[in-house]
Amino acid sequence: MVSGSGSRSGYHHGDLREALLQAAESLLEEEGVAGLTLRACARRAGVSHAAPKHHFADIADLLAEVAARSFDRLTATLDAERRGSAAQDPETRFTGVFRAYVNFARRWPDHFRLMFRWDRVGPENEALSEAAARTYAAMTSSVTAQRGDLEVTAETLDERIRERGLQDDVIVAWSQIHGFAMLLLEGQFDGFAMDEGVDAFVERNVSEIGARMSRMLRTTVSN
Repeated sequence: MVSGSGSRSGYHHGDLREALLQAAESLLEEEGVAGLTLRACARRAGVSHAAPKHHFADIADLLAEVAARSFDRLTATLDAERRGSAAQDPETRFTGVFRAYVNFARRWPDHFRLMFRWDRVGPENEALSEAAARTYAAMTSSVTAQRGDLEVTAETLDERIRERGLQDDVIVAWSQIHGFAMLLLEGQFDGFAMDEGVDAFVERNVSEIGARMSRMLRTTVSN
């Protein structure tokens, strides 16, 4: 149990870290990254303002852990999509990954933004580095599937991504998918989507762009 003003009964030593992370995730959804401070998380968790220091060195350390959890959610989303579409044709498989990535960004917009804000999180955080590598491996595997290559894991990522052809394809594919998601979140497509609505606009473009990207990735291998 954490003592001090503002504390509440029911917390014991093993619960505090998780309580603070849940508080941070709630604040992120409600107020964005600007509203996230150690004091705010402590207040939301019902513990003293000094309590977070027992688990997190500073706010960047806490944000890194929140970002790591978000990367793991994204990886699980991508892996589920890739397993579910494994028997489909290449265009359908790649488009499914594209759609899953964009839908994740729409479902968790502030989490998604935080994941790539290396100026706000602690990039040296081990949990964040490992979680980001798992997502990178999942995205890379969506590309190797188009190339007819083996899947990539977080353990084989460093070696596989040194292959220049694969590296180039991953950069092009991820830039397209991530760029679309970020532009969508920032409202840059609002004018284009006005006539058909955002959902229809997203589905149409994901389907069309995903199919084109799939063909391009398969063409680079055949050439």
